[in-house]
Amino acid sequence: MNITDPVTIEEWGQYISQLSGAKLFSKAIAANTLNFVRMLQDDGFANDEITDVLLMFALRFGKIGLDLPNGIPGEYLSYPDLLESVAPLSASEEQGESP
Repeated sequence: MNITDPVTIEEWGQYISQLSGAKLFSKAIAANTLNFVRMLQDDGFANDEITDVLLMFALRFGKIGLDLPNGIPGEYLSYPDLLESVAPLSASEEQGESP
């Protein structure tokens, strides 16, 4: 499936999972801006859903073995900090613990 204009969380996940290399890097930088966040808000996304979309970008970098973009002028949040904020949760889920 080739999604070029995702509108749901699931479609964003499918779209991001198809990205790699320079295209992933450029799309992740574009997504990590206040303009992108406002666009998602205008489309009806809740704040936690917006964070989930950005987290999917961050996780994709790890999955394909690329360094996260960091310190980009105008970035909305830090991808490394975002991953770090969910790392304790991910570790407890992997160990089968309940939150």
